[in-house]
Amino acid sequence: KPYFGLGANSALEDVKILGDIIDQTDSLGEAVESFSKKRAIEAKKLVSISRELDRPGALGFVTFILPIILDAIFHKSFPKIFSPN
Repeated sequence: KPYFGLGANSALEDVKILGDIIDQTDSLGEAVESFSKKRAIEAKKLVSISRELDRPGALGFVTFILPIILDAIFHKSFPKIFSPN
């Protein structure tokens, strides 16, 4: 599932962006403030997506866990049709 890597991808983007901002600013405090402003919207979106995927109880099972189980079963039963996710 593509969303498994959202946090890792965001962290890599953060490192690159923070490094660029540090190179362009005169102080670490200024860099942190600029970085926080630049990444705030992205962080809010990532938190929102994460909360949607991490639903409690039966709804979480049906929308998150069950599709993973079904993917594995379908891939094992019909590997030429269903690729592993």
